[in-house]
Amino acid sequence: MSEKETTVLHIITKMAVGGAQMNTLISCREITRMGYPSAVLTGPEISPEGTFSDLSVKYSIPVFTAPHLVRKLSIYHDIKAFFEIKDIIDKNQFSIVHTHGSKAKFLGRLAAACAKTPAKIVQTVHGWSFFDTMHPFLKAFYSVLERFGYNLAYSNIVVSPHDIKKGVNWGIGKPEDYQLIRSGVEFESFFVQRGNNLQAKKRLGIPAAFPVVGTVIRLASQKHPEAIIDVAEKVRVSFPNVRFVIVGDGPLDSYIKQYIKIKNMEENFIMLGSRKDVAEILPAFDVFLLTSRSEGLPRAMLEALAVRIPVVATDVGGIAELINGLKNGFLCSHGDIACLAKGICKLLSSPELRNEMLATVDQDLAPFSAKIMVEQLYQLYTFLVKNM
Repeated sequence: MSEKETTVLHIITKMAVGGAQMNTLISCREITRMGYPSAVLTGPEISPEGTFSDLSVKYSIPVFTAPHLVRKLSIYHDIKAFFEIKDIIDKNQFSIVHTHGSKAKFLGRLAAACAKTPAKIVQTVHGWSFFDTMHPFLKAFYSVLERFGYNLAYSNIVVSPHDIKKGVNWGIGKPEDYQLIRSGVEFESFFVQRGNNLQAKKRLGIPAAFPVVGTVIRLASQKHPEAIIDVAEKVRVSFPNVRFVIVGDGPLDSYIKQYIKIKNMEENFIMLGSRKDVAEILPAFDVFLLTSRSEGLPRAMLEALAVRIPVVATDVGGIAELINGLKNGFLCSHGDIACLAKGICKLLSSPELRNEMLATVDQDLAPFSAKIMVEQLYQLYTFLVKNM
């Protein structure tokens, strides 16, 4: 690397299939093309929901591995990971270190701040690591870590205005300290899938007349996947042939399958696991469902809207920017199973209502394009480098 060359290192705990990881890879690929060579530093864990390692190869993105960077809290592993990250930063003399995710944000910021070669630290909050239903001790612990790490960063990015408000309410900075750069999606592959409902249902072996409610999530506590089964139980009363399709994997996979069996709803559920062909699966859905406890701005929701699928979701994170009961779908309080089921039944009962709600979806999605995200990041990096 040339001494004058501006280089960027993105640090993320795992290269699991997920929105933060996809955004990171797109940013690396495009920012490199724009003149700032970018790399990724990640841990060794392979998640059950799959990995994006193949995309890093496809996009020719250099990937560094810190062997002790793992998701689970561990004093031993975390200390070792800190020195591994610092060593990689020192050896490669990165100009900018951009961190993602709670563990990577904390260790990455600390390592970059202690590195021999000065680097500008940027962090992105893809939804805060603490949420309302979390145990109070854990919530306080994570908020303390976030406050400490916040002070190490030159730039603090959020993907939703909601996360600015939440951070400030927890004593993490001031509103003017944050920069909004929305999650960016390359929508083209989803736009072309519009109108493919019957073909997609046939591909999944679902009769054309059967209503389909689907979701794309990580099967983890933060997403509250068991609520999907509770919602399905109520929806089935009005729509006995309804099919709920879950795309994704995660630590709660076995539990969710068992819960479906306990509720005697195996016939109503299709579990697809982690998939790379989400764009081809989404058109089968008549309604997209999110039951999350916490979110930043869910990428899967943006993709569903791009295929013109209305959304029923919990009112967490930045979801309300696009879903408000008057456009694009219905919002409910977290845990309000009756409300979620009612919203789904309304949409399944009326194709006209679904079309009416999606009347402005293209304009609503315009600010969330990957092109805008990358341009904003490039401008930020350029400003930081020129002001070192």
